[in-house]
Amino acid sequence: MAQPLWLTIEGARQNNLKNLSLKIPHDRMTVITGVSGSGKSSLAFDTLFAEGQWRYIESLSTYARMFLDRLDRPDVDRISEIRPAIAIEQKNPVRTARSTVGTATELNDYLRLLFAKIGRVHCPRCGREARSDSAETAVDGLLTGKPGERALVCFPLPLPPGTDATELVPRLIRRGFARIKVNGETLPLTPPPVIDLSGGGELLVVLDRVVLREDQRRRIADSLEMAFREGAGRAVVEIVGGETMVFGQGLACHDCGVALARPQPILFSFNHPLGACPECKGFGNILRYDEALVVPDPTKSLADGAVVPWTHRWGRRYQRQLMRIAKRRGIDPARPYGELTDDQHRWIYDGDDRFPGIKGFFENAEEYRYKLHVRVFLSRYRSQFLCPACKGARLKPEALGVKIGGLAIADLCERTVEETVRFLNTLALPAWEETVAREILKQLRGKLGFLLRVGLGYLTLSRQTRTLSGGEAQRINLANQLGSQLVGTLYVLDEPSIGLHARDTARLAELTRELARSGNTVVVVEHDRSFMESADYIVELGPGSGDRGGEVVFAGTREEFLGELRSLTARYLTGRDSIPVPIVRRKGRRHLTLVGAREHNLKNLTARIPLGTLTCITGVSGSGKSTLVHDTLYRALARAFKIEFDPPGAYDALLGLEHVRGVRLIDQEPIGRTPRSNPVTY
Repeated sequence: MAQPLWLTIEGARQNNLKNLSLKIPHDRMTVITGVSGSGKSSLAFDTLFAEGQWRYIESLSTYARMFLDRLDRPDVDRISEIRPAIAIEQKNPVRTARSTVGTATELNDYLRLLFAKIGRVHCPRCGREARSDSAETAVDGLLTGKPGERALVCFPLPLPPGTDATELVPRLIRRGFARIKVNGETLPLTPPPVIDLSGGGELLVVLDRVVLREDQRRRIADSLEMAFREGAGRAVVEIVGGETMVFGQGLACHDCGVALARPQPILFSFNHPLGACPECKGFGNILRYDEALVVPDPTKSLADGAVVPWTHRWGRRYQRQLMRIAKRRGIDPARPYGELTDDQHRWIYDGDDRFPGIKGFFENAEEYRYKLHVRVFLSRYRSQFLCPACKGARLKPEALGVKIGGLAIADLCERTVEETVRFLNTLALPAWEETVAREILKQLRGKLGFLLRVGLGYLTLSRQTRTLSGGEAQRINLANQLGSQLVGTLYVLDEPSIGLHARDTARLAELTRELARSGNTVVVVEHDRSFMESADYIVELGPGSGDRGGEVVFAGTREEFLGELRSLTARYLTGRDSIPVPIVRRKGRRHLTLVGAREHNLKNLTARIPLGTLTCITGVSGSGKSTLVHDTLYRALARAFKIEFDPPGAYDALLGLEHVRGVRLIDQEPIGRTPRSNPVTY
């Protein structure tokens, strides 16, 4: 291996770094490790990445710099031979519901192009495939399907209401036409027939009478060409004594007569008004008032405040009105809400002429939405419900009617990356479609392949980016960088192995090495054994954390690192030091049981979690850990304790709630929200 070039740092004093000087090899994978708080992120992100990005931004024009976030220059004497830097951090900054895995990876852009180029358009009314005909394709269909039959070639002539036959017929004769068809009857134009056309509609003008034989191909084609020209792109061929066939040069459903537009790529974008479902505006769901939030505890009675909004000062008038009218209607206000009849529930929600009900209460409150506190109040009682128009597909019916291999673009996006790869690999296309789509399919397979290699084959393309964990978002960014094939770049990665099963960590480490072999400098902040064993160069900071850190304990190759006696990390890697396994394990006496969890890929799962113990939930990436713990269990508990109101994942029951007094979620999100927040104030 050729000798590397070096990135040189002299006198770094950012945060707790103590006048640190260091050399890092270019075109190699370097792992920075050390105890928590030893200065790893200060060196990798606050020094290396900040300086690399600052220098790159300074090379741009003043106008371009207006649109870029500028980092403060690090406190360092000198950094030489640094490259333009890209940080791939262990966090998910996306908060918008419009971003999906498909849009974040640009896969949706290629799918939109693919469906616009070779998609088969289907009628949104009847579901049959629409088509556009030419004279040649029409002749081929006639000679193949109706050989030897006698036929009339006609074109339709629209008639506005009030059309006078005495004017129309002479005009047709002057143009050389001899016959017309009215109400299924063929009439000669000489002598002029007596017909009533004042009601408007459409009649057929007969162009030719032919026998459908191969030796008549040129004559049939010429007649059809003239029919398309005279009939504004439409031609009618009537088999004598048989069926009537309609051909059209414009894309249309000839069964329903619906004219359809040829699809454009923008039609398949749910982030554009031309493609988004008009009902949900491309979100796939709509916000509605949720009775489960309005009445969160059905065991409470109306008198005890089962209707939560009416326990606040804005709703007390409605509560008094409910108590007064309920008795007249025979409703027991002391009876639990869940035991009331369906008709009584419906009256409480919809109201009547004398009582506005819950629905009327919210409609009245909507008039004051211009006030911030009213909007906040109303948002507590709304949940997301599947859009009734598009059923979550986000797109217009016109876009969903375009299919490839029997699948619409929304159907394809509902499949996982692995399933999409299999679909594209087995997709059989006609020769001309294969030629048109060859480059698009190549790019699609390449991008999907990178997602498979970073261990994200279980994600669907329609998965919202904001629902991904920090590790999944980081690996999507890593897959994008692998696909971009940049060289001469400094990549700084923040613990990419977090959230990964050991099965996938080694594969990710190899991909990171591939970035380095492509001609990039890769710096990884890591504690994982697989990454350190895959590294070309290892830097350990320490020896402690905070004021006792910020120094270089070791910098060298992996082989030299394992023999370093001063390195705390090396002592654990080689087995010289170890963490003792507990002799006694605590057993929980009480349990929290989640019954029938079935959100995302959970298959009607029942989890029994002992209380008063430390419980670890593990499994390979995509096995459903976050769905179970965060999306279902935590949200169900948070809603029960009225901490948060996000709808939990689907489940049947949560048992043992009486043994728990509260719930807290500790995740990777920053705890501070303002520059004034620090550990002391928090």
